[in-house]
Amino acid sequence: MPRERGLISGTEASPEQIVAGALASGCQSIAYTYTEPTIFFEYAYDTARLAHEAGIANVYVTNGYMTSDMLEAFHPFLDAANVDLKAFREKTYHRYVGAGLKPVLESMKVMKRLGIWLEVTTLVIPGLNDDPNELRDAAKFVAQELGVDVPWHISRYYPSYQMVDLPPTPLDTLEDARQIGLEEGLRYVYLGNVEGETNTTCYQCGRLLIRRQGYWVAENHIQDGRCPYCDTKIAGVWTA
Repeated sequence: MPRERGLISGTEASPEQIVAGALASGCQSIAYTYTEPTIFFEYAYDTARLAHEAGIANVYVTNGYMTSDMLEAFHPFLDAANVDLKAFREKTYHRYVGAGLKPVLESMKVMKRLGIWLEVTTLVIPGLNDDPNELRDAAKFVAQELGVDVPWHISRYYPSYQMVDLPPTPLDTLEDARQIGLEEGLRYVYLGNVEGETNTTCYQCGRLLIRRQGYWVAENHIQDGRCPYCDTKIAGVWTA
């Protein structure tokens, strides 16, 4: 039977079924995303609480547009979050998102205060948010307000869905953005939506720590959360 236009296919599942499925498949974490997880807050909360009791971590992939009350309620069960920082200009947020930038920045600061492991992703779109000054402002906010250990993911834009009139982000733009992040003191800046390896190196000695190929970890040399070569502590949530 053909799927109705505008509907997303899927299977209904209770929080108990989700956690049981994660346990059965050996998952160490459950990610709440597609769509914004705060939209289904109660469902995510019930699932996260059960997952926490079962020793499974919970991760939000979010636009960051939420209240501090929501974060205060959820944070005992929320281990990590990746926040989409879509731009660093209010006018861009109002025009393309229909919301404001400030609430997103405040949410990230609350997450950091609550001890939630935080990562930030910016989709760099040509002519929309790729101005070097704007990228520097974003990197400066992450470094100064959230901390230099917070990873900043700079993703490449590809024409899709309702925005097909712009070209893909030039790789030089992404490399320039990465350099800006490093200049502002960020220790972990990654390029996303690009082919090839995405690696983590020790910010102190420069040695390779994690080598990734796409979404797969090909090498991981970190030992007990530290660089095995110079014993520098490496920020992150590490499991055995």
